[in-house]
Amino acid sequence: MPYGPRAPDRRRGGTATVVHVSVNRMPKNRRPLHLAVVLVTLLGFGMAACSSDGNDAVTTTSSASAAAQSTTSTETPLPMGDLVATALTNHVFTELAGLALDAGLVDTLRGGPFTVFAPTDDAFAKLPVAVLHAVQDDPATLKNVLLHHVVAGAIKPADLVPGELKTAMGDTLTVTKVGDQVYVDGDAVGAGVEATNGYVYVMGDVLVPAIGDIIQVATTLPGFTTLATAVTKAGLIDTLKGDGPFTVFAPVDDAFAAVPAATLNSLLADPKGALTKVLTYHVVAGKLNTDQLKEGTLKTVEGEDLTITKKDGVTYINGNPIVVQNVQAKNGVIQVLGSVLLPPSMSK
Repeated sequence: MPYGPRAPDRRRGGTATVVHVSVNRMPKNRRPLHLAVVLVTLLGFGMAACSSDGNDAVTTTSSASAAAQSTTSTETPLPMGDLVATALTNHVFTELAGLALDAGLVDTLRGGPFTVFAPTDDAFAKLPVAVLHAVQDDPATLKNVLLHHVVAGAIKPADLVPGELKTAMGDTLTVTKVGDQVYVDGDAVGAGVEATNGYVYVMGDVLVPAIGDIIQVATTLPGFTTLATAVTKAGLIDTLKGDGPFTVFAPVDDAFAAVPAATLNSLLADPKGALTKVLTYHVVAGKLNTDQLKEGTLKTVEGEDLTITKKDGVTYINGNPIVVQNVQAKNGVIQVLGSVLLPPSMSK
């Protein structure tokens, strides 16, 4: 699950902004044609939306508090007609617009009413390119991931209250509130815009649906090969496939690659001892999205504490930032780390 290079920020490309991440894999001589097709197609939908709506006057609102820039956008999109037109004419949603076109959801999103929790381009840029490609290459998965962001009905900001919302995918989103800030599955909800057929809420993170239990998620998404191998050697598969719930702070392959080879080999050579100790230091009982991770200490299954700190909207575990947050699983949640954590007793 390499963290570079990431998908480019589409807002920095001047006027040619309505594109989607699959252009990274296209031959250079096909990219201009693909960009033109996406632009013309979406502009056609956008113009149809504007011309067919008798009342294009819409109201812009915002949630009580926008999250920090690192976790959600503080930009307030302009209301420009229906949901498709609003996404099209605001350059912060170019990735989302392209993916919706790929998934064949443009007509659906012109119906409604719907509430869309819309990830910005910066939100998609947080995801490793390998993960984006894996989703894009599977049409059914792409459609499900996008529908996981859509709820039937137009939910006004005042009505976005703690509880559960059923998505168009058929699963649920959990709405929580800390102070004046509203969260969906632990991710901060930004500004809300009323379109002619619903509401768009700006999200600084992509909402990742639960595609299985923790083990199934870790073995399905690219980037956790070393972790899966280590968990298997330690005999923890059945535990992490259990009811839980668990919160797993999961190091990616690059994190394990940064561990000195001699240290990693010694851990793998002692699966029931040192390896189990290190792995269970990454596991906490209970499901804790980032909005529930409070500053202070948190006891692990291994028995020692993790230290939680927060700065500018980013959550840190023992000083290491969570790089992809709130990856949902049916028996808990995965918080992705770029570093391997060592228990204090092994660090001395």
